[in-house]
Amino acid sequence: MSINIVDSVVEESRVNSFHLMILCWGSMLMLFDGYDLVVYGSVLPTLMTEWKLSAVTAGIIGSSALFGMMIGALTLGSSADRFGRRRLIIACLVVIGLAGLANGFCESPTQFIFCRLFTGIGLGGMIPNIVALMTEMSPRSRRNIMVTAMLSFFSVGGIVAALTSKMITPSFGWRANFFVAALPLFALPILVRWLPESVAFLLSNRMFAEADRLLRKLAPGYNGTAELLASTGSAPSTNHAKSRALRIFEDGRGRNTLLIWIAFGMCMLMVYGLSTWLPKLMTANGYTLGSSLTFLVTLNFGAVIGGLLSGWLADRWGGKGTLILFFGIAAASISLIGYKQTPIVLDILLMLAGATTIGTLCIVHSFASLFYPASIRSTGVGWAAAAGRLGAVAGPALGGYLFSQNLPINVNFVVFAVPGVVAALAIALTSSTQTRKTVNSDVAVAVTQPD
Repeated sequence: MSINIVDSVVEESRVNSFHLMILCWGSMLMLFDGYDLVVYGSVLPTLMTEWKLSAVTAGIIGSSALFGMMIGALTLGSSADRFGRRRLIIACLVVIGLAGLANGFCESPTQFIFCRLFTGIGLGGMIPNIVALMTEMSPRSRRNIMVTAMLSFFSVGGIVAALTSKMITPSFGWRANFFVAALPLFALPILVRWLPESVAFLLSNRMFAEADRLLRKLAPGYNGTAELLASTGSAPSTNHAKSRALRIFEDGRGRNTLLIWIAFGMCMLMVYGLSTWLPKLMTANGYTLGSSLTFLVTLNFGAVIGGLLSGWLADRWGGKGTLILFFGIAAASISLIGYKQTPIVLDILLMLAGATTIGTLCIVHSFASLFYPASIRSTGVGWAAAAGRLGAVAGPALGGYLFSQNLPINVNFVVFAVPGVVAALAIALTSSTQTRKTVNSDVAVAVTQPD
């Protein structure tokens, strides 16, 4: 992480009620995100039967939301460094809620794809900004665990989606699941009232009075002023807005940025490929639809544990070692799921797979956010997430193609395990230190990276 006084003021503070409030709102938003993405996989078997969808078409529909996430991460995700994280998060929530509601009224695959695309655009813009906001406002000693705890609620949303589908689809049909997806709109008044803006954004726009109030809550022990921070030149400046996308490759960041993109892509391929096709693959492997949805719950339950554990381990071992370990376990557990196992062994494998794919997605976001200075943090995480969406888009489409080839079920799972090996290698090749220029200085300094 680059030297930045805004970060240094907050990182030495102790966790207080204001930090926990931000964690609460961020976790609520991640729950909504998890529900919106996993709900399609939970209704997929019913939808394929009702609309007589081919496996390839079903895969394309699943990829549409993830393609939208790539668009959202590239545009809305990085725009927050210019317009503010708070505004973008609230705007994205509106898009997500309305698109989810519209999905419940779709009458054709084309309409469904269109609505899922807009759902993805909203999610793609929201997630990197939630991560950046939580990272900036967390004390350093608890940063990884707070970010990953928030991101683990993505998996809670996945559990809710699977349980909701299991309970309401038989009585009310698959459309009711998407009406539930509109409930986040009711959270708008809460977020408008309580969600804070980024300190870095307030300083870069010389909104010192609001920045002072926020600093008093984030770091009660800090005796300086926001204007003093801005005058040091270490606070983010609008002069750097010339090309935030290019800056993520500057000062020796290029190689590691590309390797992080590969890790994101491989991780997301596993996450969204499994989330979309697990119920259908397990049904094809001889399990009932109810049991297959229960497997989706187990996968996401493991992800909750994995998300929290990955943050705890990263605060002690470093993000690099934790990621390599988790990606290795992901590859092994996924490859074994396709073989006939006893119920206990299968549940353990599913929990491990969830913990080390969806759970790993938590820490890889945190790893990326710590890598960039505050002035380009949303851009850095947004572009990494956007690059990762290529893998996310490929996951459901790849699953649809594999399923259409009538391959043995175990082969499908082995193919989904390979990206875990690639991701582990990519993280292993990242540099632990690099030469980086401090803000407003021509002197290069060696800065330890979050490994």
